[in-house]
Amino acid sequence: MNDRTEYDEAVSSVVGEMIMIVLVIILVALFATSVFSLIPGGRDASVEVAMTNVSDDSTVVFWHKGGDWVEKKDLTVVILREGQDRKEYTSPDVSLYDHNGDPTGAFDLGGRLEVAPDRPLKGGDIVRLVTQKNVVYSGEI
Repeated sequence: MNDRTEYDEAVSSVVGEMIMIVLVIILVALFATSVFSLIPGGRDASVEVAMTNVSDDSTVVFWHKGGDWVEKKDLTVVILREGQDRKEYTSPDVSLYDHNGDPTGAFDLGGRLEVAPDRPLKGGDIVRLVTQKNVVYSGEI
């Protein structure tokens, strides 16, 4: 009987250690979950833009007046004609230039973005510059 008592004491000590380890793992998981929920998510780009169009309405030009820079691949120009016909112009269809007039891959301060629609614009057409998450500019011709 004496031998059995010694084995029982060793088992209870191992079980106690295992319970403590499990408790620590659970607490670490709860703490990590609560910390990660407090971290703010990514924010949308904030850009101040001015739009002009060439006198024959064949080219639309967006000027970057301030705010964040945006990569060319993330920009889309949307033209709504008479509120129904929708045409999108993405990276290959737009030209992007920096403040010196050199081609670039990012829409940054002083830069311009040019797009030539497939047909001339007329009064009432809506032109928007959008990213994947938000509308950067919206205006009517």
